[in-house]
Amino acid sequence: MCYAIPGKIIKTKNKIAIIDYFGEHRTALNNFITAKTGDYVYAQGGIVVSKIPKEEAKELLEFWEEHFFKLKQVDGTLSKIKQPKNVSQQILQILQKVNLNQKLSQKNLLTLLNTKSKQNIKLILETANNIRQKIHQNSSCVHGIIEFSNYCQHDCHYCGIRKSQNVSRYRLSIDEIIKLAKSSVALGFKALVLQSGEDHWYTEEKLIKIVKELRKLNILIFLSIGERSPKTYKKLYQAGARAVLLRFETSNKNIFHKLKPESSLSDRLKLIKDLREFGYIIATGFLLGLPGETKQDIVNNILLAKSFQPDMYSFGPLIPTPSTPLAKQKLVTTELMLKTIATIRLIDKDCNILITSAFEALDKDAKKKGLLAGGNSLMINTTPTHYKKQYHLYPNRPDTNKTAINNIKQTTDLLYSLGRAPVELSIKKHNRQHGKNK
Repeated sequence: MCYAIPGKIIKTKNKIAIIDYFGEHRTALNNFITAKTGDYVYAQGGIVVSKIPKEEAKELLEFWEEHFFKLKQVDGTLSKIKQPKNVSQQILQILQKVNLNQKLSQKNLLTLLNTKSKQNIKLILETANNIRQKIHQNSSCVHGIIEFSNYCQHDCHYCGIRKSQNVSRYRLSIDEIIKLAKSSVALGFKALVLQSGEDHWYTEEKLIKIVKELRKLNILIFLSIGERSPKTYKKLYQAGARAVLLRFETSNKNIFHKLKPESSLSDRLKLIKDLREFGYIIATGFLLGLPGETKQDIVNNILLAKSFQPDMYSFGPLIPTPSTPLAKQKLVTTELMLKTIATIRLIDKDCNILITSAFEALDKDAKKKGLLAGGNSLMINTTPTHYKKQYHLYPNRPDTNKTAINNIKQTTDLLYSLGRAPVELSIKKHNRQHGKNK
């Protein structure tokens, strides 16, 4: 099973490919491989990542054409707004501003996050999902993720693999990472996230070697390795990496300093800006539920994330981990998570919003609820089970005992039940700069 659907390039202009997708036309950057009009291709993260032979593509498209329009009908039904009674005028006025493409004020965002009315929340979530459907249709991006090391040089107060934490450590060799990536691609993934603690055993030279080898697999390489020098990230881009997941965790300088005393918020924010300038696809976001956090902090987090023009928002709840300074921190609610997902969709309509595994640790139905609140992106962990159990970011990780194949089946079954198709072909206008510093 493929986790991207091939399309046919019908036109190219200024490094942009227009791709036909069952009669719908999407755009993707065409500066990563040599692809021309008439070629069948896969795209991930808004980039054409590989070509596929015509006959193989047609065989896949014959399968998908039968199912694709059925899925669209299901998604269309589930994304309709069924306006409940007794919705407050204040909420209706805010949502009307969204429909008119008017900018929401901070006060508007606070109102959305503060509302407790079930009727209000229902309409907010339905409106966000309706917008998601209008912009993205029924497409959802599904990436694989490989957790290749749980060593970390930092001691962040919320993290289960912080350097002072008593956990069994592991790190995969370069050959092991490449082998695991190949097996993940064989399962159908066209995009892989390489994630680790901030483990500088993996030198710049080693990381470049890994990226160059993985680039031969014709996939989108997504880095989640923490803070490295801009120079290193630029070299990794030149080696073939095209996406980075780097959260800033919180926009509140005081909270950041207390929880990450060895790090600098300003340095982290500058690095995210640098990554954008290099041409990387950017995924960024924050944690919900940090001690001392207010709703205004959450609004500030959302607006800070949006200021980076991210291709993907990645945020999740703090899940308190035993033996960390935040072990007794109160859990945030599913309701707040869903309102945050929906609020982001309302103010950044064409973004991708990831439903994180940490949300699943909070609520076993998080994937479904998040996808119906405006989310459209998922990651499937392909790390071998015995390593996943050691990558102890937080307790009750939902995928720890699942094999990759079981995880794939459960995820795709859920997507199909919601009428979603695993395709990712569109790009934001601002992303046409990707690759300018190649």
